[in-house]
Amino acid sequence: MKDKKIFNIYIDYKVPTTSNYLGNSFPPLIYNYFNKNSKFNVYSLNDSKIPNIDFCFIMNGGSHWTYRDFKVSNFSINQLLIWTFPRFHKIFLLLAYIFKLPSSIFFKRHMLQNSSYEKHLTKLKKKNPNMKIIHRLDGIYQVICKVYGYDKSVIKLNQMSDLTIYQSRYSKDSWEKGHDSIFGKTQIIKPQRSIILNNGVSTDIFNTIGKKLNLQGKWKILSISASPSPKKGLFRILELANSLKDNKDFIFYLIGNQNKDPIFGKYLKNYKNIIHLDEIKDRKLLSNYYRSCDIFVFPSEDDCSPNVILEAMASGLPILTVDSGGIKELIEKNNLIGGLYIDDKNPVMNLQNIIKFYDKFKFNALEIIKNYHTNDLIGLEYEKIIESLREKS
Repeated sequence: MKDKKIFNIYIDYKVPTTSNYLGNSFPPLIYNYFNKNSKFNVYSLNDSKIPNIDFCFIMNGGSHWTYRDFKVSNFSINQLLIWTFPRFHKIFLLLAYIFKLPSSIFFKRHMLQNSSYEKHLTKLKKKNPNMKIIHRLDGIYQVICKVYGYDKSVIKLNQMSDLTIYQSRYSKDSWEKGHDSIFGKTQIIKPQRSIILNNGVSTDIFNTIGKKLNLQGKWKILSISASPSPKKGLFRILELANSLKDNKDFIFYLIGNQNKDPIFGKYLKNYKNIIHLDEIKDRKLLSNYYRSCDIFVFPSEDDCSPNVILEAMASGLPILTVDSGGIKELIEKNNLIGGLYIDDKNPVMNLQNIIKFYDKFKFNALEIIKNYHTNDLIGLEYEKIIESLREKS
């Protein structure tokens, strides 16, 4: 009987540790899953020596790619300009003047695509011609107003891919039908083959049985956001805090960069019932805050599949959120509802409803995670995906 082949999985993202947040929640989760599975060898962008690759996971438009990844083989003058112009703009302008170079590229730089990463993946495919590329997509760069030109790279990378995995139905519709943005209608992709697969969560870290902190308040309401963007909905949290400021039972715990919100961040210091903590990257430490609180509020718009909601539900927290993006796909599963939506005309009402039926919402949140979102369940789906791609080769 022949030995089963061990497949080499390459995650094209730096995974120096699986205990801290790395900017994208998916790479350490899937790395952990495959690393525990004897059928696979798993490598990441951190590894210097990588054997022939069978399956390669790429994320979005490669926005994790930085100047530290620059090599002669993936060099791009446009990429160099994107990364270095803000710091060395006087030198660039002087060189353009001396050598009479066209200077229009300087103000066009924001719309340039991620050409260095495109070259990197092209080289990787050339070196591993039988490698299957799995393209994992969440949001659109122009919708979140970040590296605007990289949506063009998503199209090119997707054309090289054998399978596209969307985090949510919302993500799929956004990429395949287009989305209105300040830049106009966004880029549209036409993948060879695609599926929808929601995110998983590490229930060995995020759960109800670990350490709890001695926090103030009968009702401790938690919100986490690494982004300071006003689209994250800080104003809705301020509305709740202002409405409940005379009830000492309610304390809001905000972890992240909400204080840097350019419009509303300055108001945090005005509220004694808001405690702001800086961003916490240690996942185990953060898990202590989740399970020490009672309700998770996530008022952000246009998120495809926010992992913080899964982490909160895995910690037993009902969700108070907005009906936007792919959030409904996470908190509503058949007859299970793990939270309610904020009514902008009456923001406190559904907070009160969650408290009234708290045990039911908590039970549902935990059941949703157990039945649909554990990392083992999602990892098994990725195993099936790899098996189906292998059979087609």
